[in-house]
Amino acid sequence: MTTRTSPRARHHWVVRLTHWINAVAFTIMVGSGLRIFNAHPSFARIGETFRLNPWEGKHIPAWLTFGGWLGGARHWHFAMMWVLVTTGIVYVGFIYLHGEWRDLVPRKGDWRDAIEMIRFYTYARKHHPHQGKHNALQKATYFVMPFVAAMIVITGIAIWKPVTLGWLTGMLGGYVWARFLHFSAMLILVALSAVHVFMVISVDPYSLRSMITGGHSDRFSPEARNARPFQGLLPKPDAPAIVATESHS
Repeated sequence: MTTRTSPRARHHWVVRLTHWINAVAFTIMVGSGLRIFNAHPSFARIGETFRLNPWEGKHIPAWLTFGGWLGGARHWHFAMMWVLVTTGIVYVGFIYLHGEWRDLVPRKGDWRDAIEMIRFYTYARKHHPHQGKHNALQKATYFVMPFVAAMIVITGIAIWKPVTLGWLTGMLGGYVWARFLHFSAMLILVALSAVHVFMVISVDPYSLRSMITGGHSDRFSPEARNARPFQGLLPKPDAPAIVATESHS
């Protein structure tokens, strides 16, 4: 069998580094944020109610929080905020300058491809649709994530400095709504991240190698394995062995 080798890694080291830093920082930020929320587990002011939250006044389970106490959680939360903002700027700037944005930006036909992926995952289609570096559902998720993260940062700053940045807090509907939007955006990003982790574990565990070392083989791609969640995890014997060398660039 002929093996064709490419000198480039699947993921540049900048993408890999910012990915793992963000994964750790985001986990700490969510846990510390939930601990801060527990200090006043309500979006409404004291004595008022907020109808959009059916769990108004209910505390988040302590095992889901991080920081130990309110002061400690605030220190961790703000520290991770700067880490996420910095790595986010580095990541977005890099994919723009390096041209990797082309793998993520929506294109004509992505809706059709996304529907075909859904049909495949729901067994309405027998064979995995053809895809590039990412399938249409992945592209949509990765494209949306930075915008949700930006909303978290904007709303977070608004509730951090509601007096100094009163104009921003006001644009978001006031402190109560800014806090609600901050929490809601966090839940959306957590949900997207949870789906991402689930799909990596159940469909494409081989992608972990790509995100750690950059190495990749098309023989292990979901398309070559015709992989659905927890099905087709092993590569087919006759699948092509087209590899990208492990690299730090």
